[in-house]
Amino acid sequence: MLVTNVHAGELCRFAGTTDYAGRVVVTANADTHMTDGTTTLDVTLIFEGTPFPFVRIRYLAEEISTWESGQLRSLAANTRYLVDGHIVRQIWDGFDRSGGGLNAYRIQGKQLKDLERKHPGFARHWDPATFGQAWTHDYWAANPERRPDLDLPASSAGPDLRSPLALAFYWCRWMPQTGHAVTVFLPGFKKDKSVNLTIAADRPPRDGWKHLQTSVLHPALSTRIPSTVHTWISMDGHLLQLAFAVQRGNSTAYGVLRQEGCIATPGSSGPPG
Repeated sequence: MLVTNVHAGELCRFAGTTDYAGRVVVTANADTHMTDGTTTLDVTLIFEGTPFPFVRIRYLAEEISTWESGQLRSLAANTRYLVDGHIVRQIWDGFDRSGGGLNAYRIQGKQLKDLERKHPGFARHWDPATFGQAWTHDYWAANPERRPDLDLPASSAGPDLRSPLALAFYWCRWMPQTGHAVTVFLPGFKKDKSVNLTIAADRPPRDGWKHLQTSVLHPALSTRIPSTVHTWISMDGHLLQLAFAVQRGNSTAYGVLRQEGCIATPGSSGPPG
């Protein structure tokens, strides 16, 4: 289990470019609750690109995760996919730790009228312009649909379970110099719901930066050619740069994100919750 000191609050912003004239913006907000020691991570990602001529896509993703003693206790995930401004898919998933695994719930809606009919108290979150606004309180009050097909069983939910955005923009900072093995939960997947990663680190760090790298084979990407991720972390524990090569079928997409700044709120330090 990974444990280290963190500030009471920290907000970091990242921006970068990808293939297909893509632009990516990420905001990572970490908040440690001093009363119970839990840490909440809220990571939002906005991607815009043109994978085909005259076709503009917009992909929005948010993970709100709660951690206690470095272990995942709950996760809320919101993903939205738009093509040329038209909504293709909008999904809000909630996962609660129970019996060692993660129990899944879902709200989804392609049209506002469907959301108003099924979950009237949640319909105000349908507009993509609301992305990034607080939604979890309304979510649980709206009686989301129980989805056992999205559950993660206890056998796959070990102590080092991580979610993708939380790992990429927060937990990677605390990886030991010897590297580490983690299981990454893929929220919303009906099969192949997790993937095991071995994250390797340079020893010693180069030029004052710690360099981590990992690769992954997964049916949603490619089971033949690995996708890779490289991160560079400062010696004081801040993510500086992330580069990736995503393989899907016979195509590969590259991208680089760099930190644009972090704002920390000083407070009592302690292990992340």
